[in-house]
Amino acid sequence: MATTTKTAAKKAPAAKTQTKTVETPDLSDVMSFSTGAEWVEKSKEQFETMMSSFTGNFDEMREQAEEIAETAQTRMKTVQDCAAKTNASLMEAAQEEMSSAVQFASDLGKAKTLTDVMAVQQSYWTKLFETRMARAQELAETTVETARETMTPVEFPFANMKAFEKFFPFSVKA
Repeated sequence: MATTTKTAAKKAPAAKTQTKTVETPDLSDVMSFSTGAEWVEKSKEQFETMMSSFTGNFDEMREQAEEIAETAQTRMKTVQDCAAKTNASLMEAAQEEMSSAVQFASDLGKAKTLTDVMAVQQSYWTKLFETRMARAQELAETTVETARETMTPVEFPFANMKAFEKFFPFSVKA
C-alpha cells in the first residue's frame, strides 16, 4: 500500500512594497549650457583668460629670471676671482718653500758640527711649519669669506612669480 503524505506548500512572506523617491541632483550649475556652441564659447573664454594671465606675466617672469641669472653670474665671478687669488697664493707659497728648501740644503752643507746641523734643521722646520700654519689660516679665511658672499640664498622668493597666481595661489609667509 502506498501512503501519500501531503506537504503544505510553503508560502513566501508577502513583500512589502514601498515607494522610494530618488532625488536627482541639481545639475543647473554643471549643465548650464543650452547648446554645444555655448559650451565652446565658454571654454574659449576661459582659455583666453588663462592665456592672457600667462602672457601678461611673461615679461615680469622674464625680468625675474634675468635677475636670478645675473645674481648667479655675479656669484660665479666672485668664486672664479677667489680661485685665481688662491691659486696665485699657492704658487707663491710653493716657490717660497722651494727657495727655503734650497737654502736649507745649502746651510746643511755649510754646517761644521752636529750642533750646527741640528740648529739649521730646527730653524728650517720651525719656519716651514709657522709659514704653513699662517697660509692655512689665510686660506681658510678667504674660503669662508668667499662662501659667505656666494652661498647666500637667492633672495628672490619664487612665490612672487605671479604667472600662476590666478590658478594656483601660493601661501604667504608672514
